[in-house]
Amino acid sequence: MRPASTTVRAPRPPRGAKHAALALAAKPKGFSLPAELDIAGASTLQQRLESLLDMPERVQLDASEVQRVHSAALQLFCLFCRDRRAQGRDVEFLRPSPALLSAAALLGASTLLQLASVRS
Repeated sequence: MRPASTTVRAPRPPRGAKHAALALAAKPKGFSLPAELDIAGASTLQQRLESLLDMPERVQLDASEVQRVHSAALQLFCLFCRDRRAQGRDVEFLRPSPALLSAAALLGASTLLQLASVRS
């Protein structure tokens, strides 16, 4: 008879733990945009976007509540998207409002903001 071999194995993590850890690591960052994206709030918007510029995770901006958009805010979004994508990082506008879609189309920024295929 052969002697029984003994092997010691490291305990396995609970099922799905690896995927949960990956999901947590890749959780998008971002914030909800205010209803009024006016010139008075442009400085605050710029600071918030700059804080996300070098984040490795996808940045998601919830644009569902946007009612008015000043061209300064659109310029900030264009620069932010350009700079993030130059670094190979994603930006996504979640549920863009009709006001944001219209302002981006009017100023020719829909493609840069990747809103061209979004329908309200």
